[in-house]
Amino acid sequence: MNTSHLMPTSIEAEEAILGGILIDPTAISRVADLLKPEFFAIAAHQRIFSTAITLLTQGHSADLMTVTNWLTDHGQLDGIGGLSKLAQLVDRTVSTVNIDQYAGLVEEKYRRRKLIEAGIRIAEAGSQTARDLEEIIAEAETEILSINSRANSQEFSTVADCLSQVWASLETGAPPGYFTGLHDLDELIGGLPRKDLIIVAARASMGKTWFAIYLALQIAKKYGLPVVFFSAEMSKEALTKRLLAQISGISSQRLMWNKIYEEEWEKLSAAVGELSELPIIIDDTPGTSLTPASMRSVLRRVEREHGSPGLVILDYLQLLGERNAGNRAQDVGAIAGHCKAIAKDFDVPFVALAQINRGVEARNDKRPMMSDLKDSGDIEQDADLAVCLYRDDYYNPESAERDKIELIVRKQRNGSLGTAKCWFNPEKGTFRNISK
Repeated sequence: MNTSHLMPTSIEAEEAILGGILIDPTAISRVADLLKPEFFAIAAHQRIFSTAITLLTQGHSADLMTVTNWLTDHGQLDGIGGLSKLAQLVDRTVSTVNIDQYAGLVEEKYRRRKLIEAGIRIAEAGSQTARDLEEIIAEAETEILSINSRANSQEFSTVADCLSQVWASLETGAPPGYFTGLHDLDELIGGLPRKDLIIVAARASMGKTWFAIYLALQIAKKYGLPVVFFSAEMSKEALTKRLLAQISGISSQRLMWNKIYEEEWEKLSAAVGELSELPIIIDDTPGTSLTPASMRSVLRRVEREHGSPGLVILDYLQLLGERNAGNRAQDVGAIAGHCKAIAKDFDVPFVALAQINRGVEARNDKRPMMSDLKDSGDIEQDADLAVCLYRDDYYNPESAERDKIELIVRKQRNGSLGTAKCWFNPEKGTFRNISK
């Protein structure tokens, strides 16, 4: 479809900007950070502006004489319409007073043209029925969001810029992440850091999901931030009952069986009221269908409807992807890399639960190591923080550590390793501090 006649442009604004640059040596510095050559709709205008930027970076003025000489020396003067084109731009320009406003208008027209082009590509992709729909939707959202963000967004920072941000954070003393409320663990890791991939690994039935639920409630209640819970293993109904169990203190098993004692109804009703007010979003798409692209799509929607998320949880990592893939470890490792990218892009802690191989059962010390990760691939490499869970009373009912869970930090990119302990009730999923 030919849409060239529909493309929004403002030739007058483009000419006013270029004419202003040619008559006023200071004009280029006023618009250099606002515009890029590709913002101009006409190729000749792109070349003239690019020449002015080149001269500016070389420490030269970008007036009519220097621009003309540069274009002539590089054999490009005829390509832009010759000296008559430059003279025409100068003749049509009165002053540079409104050059900043013209720059905004040129950028707006450029973004409108990009929107039309993206719409054409999206329409063409939508007709490709052989492609996965979620993949097409994710690409479409990425296209639109890239247009919505400022086209001239900064792609790098000087160390001075970084230092000002660091100094401000040091002055406020604000933590870089969100406290878990488990004092010994917070003392060890400093809370859940934003932009980090946090792996929580354990054997089955050790308490991974309970721990994730605890973190979800902590962030939603204490900070009032949306929590997105991708439950690839458990249905949303089952996960909701676990959330109710942790809030109400009622046995999760009886909640699963819909068996509530008479004296518990009031407590359950209060828990329902509390939970209904919390910004927790559950996506129970099965692991075979859940992809990094679909997770991004959900997170963008949550951002639009509920605000920026405070925590993302995936339960659990090895359920995603093709289960019968030839190189399963590589497949899972790639998914972990995508989760890390999501954490960084959305400025959020990403907690990914992971299963431990059953080989740990054959050891005398059954505390898991990172090397015990099932289909490990690059999980350990991409993780910024890795916490392994261990309950001694799971293996030894008469253990002196009964009702305690160990949170073993096996990797911490910006901190030390160690073990934090807390009380854990596997029936209700509750976590409590040992130390006051």
